Amino acid sequence: MGITAILSLGLVLCALPQLVLSQNSCLTPARAAGQCIRYQECPFVQNIIRIYGRNIPSKIHSQIRQMECKSNTNEFHLCCPNEAAPQSASSQESQRKVVRSEGGNLNRYDRQGLQLLNSVTNCGNKGNPKVSGGTTAKIGDFPWVALLKYKVNSPRPFLCGGSLISDRHILTAAHCIIQQPEVIAVRLGEHDLTTEEDCQILGGTNRVCLPPYEEFGIEKIHVHPNYVHGQISYDLAIIKLSQVVKEKSHIKPVCLPIDQRSQELSYDQSFFIAGWGGTEKETTANKLQQALITRKNLNECRQFYNKGEVNDNHICATGNGIKHTCQGDSGGPVFFKHRFKNTYRVVQYGVVSFGGNLCGRNLNQPGVFANVIDMLPWITQNLQ
Repeated sequence: MGITAILSLGLVLCALPQLVLSQNSCLTPARAAGQCIRYQECPFVQNIIRIYGRNIPSKIHSQIRQMECKSNTNEFHLCCPNEAAPQSASSQESQRKVVRSEGGNLNRYDRQGLQLLNSVTNCGNKGNPKVSGGTTAKIGDFPWVALLKYKVNSPRPFLCGGSLISDRHILTAAHCIIQQPEVIAVRLGEHDLTTEEDCQILGGTNRVCLPPYEEFGIEKIHVHPNYVHGQISYDLAIIKLSQVVKEKSHIKPVCLPIDQRSQELSYDQSFFIAGWGGTEKETTANKLQQALITRKNLNECRQFYNKGEVNDNHICATGNGIKHTCQGDSGGPVFFKHRFKNTYRVVQYGVVSFGGNLCGRNLNQPGVFANVIDMLPWITQNLQ
C-alpha cells in the first residue's frame, strides 16, 4: 500500500474508539457475513482510498468505525464483507475511472453542462406510450434506456440500467457503481436479450425490426460526492462513454428538466419506468418491461424505509395494483411526456434507487427514486 493510502487510513484511525471483541468470523453493520482482517487486505477500504485519497468524508469515517473488530495483534482490523473479494490489478486500474466530485457548490448550475443539455435538440422525441400496468414495451418505444454490462462470470452480465442523456453520457444510480463488480460497457438499442434481431408484429401484419444493439466502452464515471454506500440519498452517477453515440431510430437521448416548464409537476404526477429487472414471478425479464407509477407523499416512504432520511432528494411513488421496481431495474429512468421548451417531449425526473425486498409482492409498498430536479445542478457540473 502506498504512502497516500497509509496516510488516508491514518485519518480514519485517529477517529476510531477502542476495538470491540470479535472472532475471526464476524457480522458487518448490515448483518452480512464477514472476516475480521487487516484493513490493508479489505477491498472495501481499498476502494474508499482509490475514490477519496486523503479526503475521506466524515460519513465514511463513521461507516468504517462501525466495522471495527478486535484481533490478537496490535494492528487495526475491521469486519470486511465476504462478498468484497480482492480485486485484480486490471480491476484496480479500471476502478480509477470512478471519481468523486470534490468541493464546489453542488447547488449551482454549470453553464457549459447546461449548454450541453440544451444542445440535445432531439431528446425524448418519441410517441406517447400508454400503459395501465406492467407490460412488455413495444420495440423502440424507449430508445434512451440503457443496460450496464459488468465484469461477471454469468451468461447475463447486466445488473443495472441507466439512460442516455447526451451523445456521451449515461445517467444511473450510484449504488450500481460503488461496491459492485466492474462496469465494462453500456448497451444501447436493446429490447430482447435472447435474440440478435429484435422484431415485432405491429398492427396485425406489419413486421417491424430494430437495427442491432450497440455497446460502448467507458471513459470515466462520476459518483455523487454525498452518496454513502448502504444509504439511499444522493444515489446518482454519470458514466461518460468512450466514444460519441450516433443517434438512430432505436438509440436516442431522453430530455432532462432543464427549463422551468418541464419542472412544473402535479402533486400526484404519474411516471413510467422501464427495465429488464425482476417480474412479479421473481424472475428477470428478457424483454424490456414498462410500468406506470404514481407519485406519493414522502411520508409514505418514510413509513416503510429506515435506510437514511427520505427527503427532497427523493421521489416517493408506487404502482396501483402492479409490481413496480425490482432488482435489475436499479439505475433506470423514471419519466413521462411533459412540456419541454416549446413542445412536448419525454422528460426524465428520477432514477430507480430503492424498492425493498418485497418488490412485486407488497402492492402498497412504495419505491424510492433519486430526484433528478433536486440534483440537476450536480449533473450539469459533471458532463465533462
